[in-house]
Amino acid sequence: MKNFFLSMMAFVTILTFNACADSNGNQEASAQEKSSINNAFLKDFGKTVPVGIDEENGMLKVSFIVTAQFYEIKPSKENEQYIGMIRQAIKNESPIHVFLKPNSNEIAKVESVSLEDTRYFKSILTKEAKGQESKLASVIPNMATLNSLFTQIKNQSCGTSTASSPCITFRYPVDGCYARAHKMRQILINNGYDCEKQFVYGNLKASTGTCCVGWSYHVAILVSYKNASGVTEKRIIDPSLFSSGPVTDTAWRNACINTSCGSASVSSYVNTAGNVYYRSPSNSYLYDNNLINTNCVLTKFTSLSGCSPSPAPDVSSCGF
Repeated sequence: MKNFFLSMMAFVTILTFNACADSNGNQEASAQEKSSINNAFLKDFGKTVPVGIDEENGMLKVSFIVTAQFYEIKPSKENEQYIGMIRQAIKNESPIHVFLKPNSNEIAKVESVSLEDTRYFKSILTKEAKGQESKLASVIPNMATLNSLFTQIKNQSCGTSTASSPCITFRYPVDGCYARAHKMRQILINNGYDCEKQFVYGNLKASTGTCCVGWSYHVAILVSYKNASGVTEKRIIDPSLFSSGPVTDTAWRNACINTSCGSASVSSYVNTAGNVYYRSPSNSYLYDNNLINTNCVLTKFTSLSGCSPSPAPDVSSCGF
């Protein structure tokens, strides 16, 4: 730690010396040097696409693609330019480079990105849901089979002796619902069944029983099964909220707006095909057919439990 501190001091000293020794006598560091100094003391959240911005309790809450967490920015004079960039990026569904205050979900700085970065994000976001031919059964034959599949899924939870790697991070609800849902679907596929997913959006808050988490959206698998009368019904499987078994989608959405955790509301919800990895509020889609991002995110969250750390660890290195 001492060596790190000394290195950082030397880094700042060199920059200061260079600024003072400017041949033009300019005592100010160049814009590029200022940016380097500022960014050195900020957490690089990465290049990402914002999908929503809303005000709550005097702060602006910003949501981004894939991650379910909210990030905040103060509506101050000094942040006007950054807020404008965020709003424009939401309108265009284009990426920005975001920096956070250390150990915080507060946005401290926003930078523009290259045309190459913009083209990349535009190439992975699609406005059309990609069809996927499947010979899998779309309806589970009875409640007994449904309960058996639920048990298989729950047994893959991190912290259990039955889980294989990567385990499913039900015990860490802060983020990663998209990866948990995709991994649950894979278990169904391995048993010969497919499912839908349900995405719910809004100012969501949920309780684990010991702590509360806030989300801009939540997603879980939605399965169809035949009840004792032979009538097809649908149930949500989401052990991060309901560890005892499948529940109706109404009960699940209600658990996502637990007002004991604060003000909460659902703005919309939608069912998608099971192969959809992420759906934005504006109806753009991401896919992870080979589970590359899924397994990477679950691996990064494997050892975590409860409602901390928050924000969740950086998973920007997890590709597709």
